[in-house]
Amino acid sequence: MTELIDVLPGIQLPVGAVSEELSKMWGGNKDNALSEFRASQMNLVLHFGRTVSPEEAKERFEIAVRFAQRYPSRIIVLCPFSEDNQAMQAKLFSQCFIGDSHREMCCCEALILGFSSEDNGFLFNQVSVWLESDLPIYHWFSEVRSERVVKYFDHLLKRVHRIVFDSSIESYPIRDLPWPNPKRVVDLARARLLPVRQAIGQYFSGISFELLSKNLESIKVSYAPNRKGEAFHLMQWLLHCLKCDGDKSVNSKLIEFEPKANESLGFEIEYSHGPFIKWTQLDSSSISHLRHNLDGVEKDLPIRIKPMLPEQVLSEAFYF
Repeated sequence: MTELIDVLPGIQLPVGAVSEELSKMWGGNKDNALSEFRASQMNLVLHFGRTVSPEEAKERFEIAVRFAQRYPSRIIVLCPFSEDNQAMQAKLFSQCFIGDSHREMCCCEALILGFSSEDNGFLFNQVSVWLESDLPIYHWFSEVRSERVVKYFDHLLKRVHRIVFDSSIESYPIRDLPWPNPKRVVDLARARLLPVRQAIGQYFSGISFELLSKNLESIKVSYAPNRKGEAFHLMQWLLHCLKCDGDKSVNSKLIEFEPKANESLGFEIEYSHGPFIKWTQLDSSSISHLRHNLDGVEKDLPIRIKPMLPEQVLSEAFYF
């Protein structure tokens, strides 16, 4: 079976030799040393679970590398083996990027660790050795089982500045774990919703709050299966905007689209006596449609919503 560490780029090295090789790589001699282009701002730990496919691992690793082009980072990738009783393995990846002006250069590095569940006692120690100790740590969980995440609270996550996950791909409600400091935990699905919140919020700001909230009966958010995380946060945002978070008289419901539907996300706000607001975003288009009849005349407004790049979503989750 193909292991995740096998599909990621890099030079295979003994685990204990990675730090020494890293020093040699950036040191060089006075004429060709690249250390002046390597100014890391943070540690980024990308932590995979066993259910991540090789293709998904490569895609998410590439997102982390593109993120490091803008925010120079030391990337540490944790790849669990599909079976236990395998010795730890390591890879070292490095790459330098030329900036848009062709006068700028940024170098990033990724230290990749393959481990089995029996190595968990050593995992924290190994990650500690590889971290740049004077820089903040950001931890990205990707399909790691809940019982494992909880076990990391007291060591691997102790000094972490921020923890991110993507509720649209997780198989369980990871946001509901008993996080020691929930304020440090951010959902990528919520960050990805930023353009939607901005566009819809801007339109709502032109309507009086009394008109938006009076006689409100129900809020329904519809979603494609791959956008379940965004649907949850869209509902929370709508309830907050309309100030009905704790109002039990307002019926709120999440509804999954039919499998063949071409919509990816949408909501419907209904009022007594017939008024409504409906918004739908299609799968293959950046144009969404908002319809409403709050003033007695039905209007259909196209709203362009440009999706964020995955690396932009990551930076939104880490820094904002």
